[in-house]
Formats: sequence, C-alpha cells, structure tokens
Amino acid sequence: MCPKERHIPAHARSTTIALTGEDKLAIQLIGAARRRRGSNRSTMNDVLVDALWELAKKEGVTRDQIASVFPIFSENDQINKNVTEMPKPKSKA
Repeated sequence: MCPKERHIPAHARSTTIALTGEDKLAIQLIGAARRRRGSNRSTMNDVLVDALWELAKKEGVTRDQIASVFPIFSENDQINKNVTEMPKPKSKA
C-alpha cells in the first residue's frame, strides 16, 4: 500500500491547537463522511482548514485579502534564515 500523496503546501507551518473530545469526534465523523463520498480531503487538518475558509467566506473575508497580509515567498526562499536544521544524532549501535 502506497502512502498518501502530500497535499499540504511546502510553506505550511505546524501549529498546535487544543480540542475537546467532542471536537475531535465531530471532526472524525466529518472526515468519515468525506471518505465515504470519495473525497481526498478527510484528514483532521483538511476538515479544520476547510471550516476556517468557509467561516472566513461567511464573514466576507476573501483569500486575496488574507494573502495580501503575508509576504510572498518562493519555494526557494528560506523563511527564517536564522534557523539551522540540526542533524539527527548518529546511532551508537
């Protein structure tokens, strides 16, 4: 079985949110319903992102308005040049 194709943009950054048990269950049920319909947007991240964009649309905020707030980066740009990736420790075995 092949792993799922990555569909999160490369410039996306991780974040942490707190969800109650009811929140998680609701998201899981929405994801399950999406999978039954054959949607490839059924992960917790997909459900939350889609819900946020839908809420923004209802509030009258467009993607272009949101995009105008952020600087434009190409995929070759390093977002934070002061951050160095630490090498993985070598195993002692």
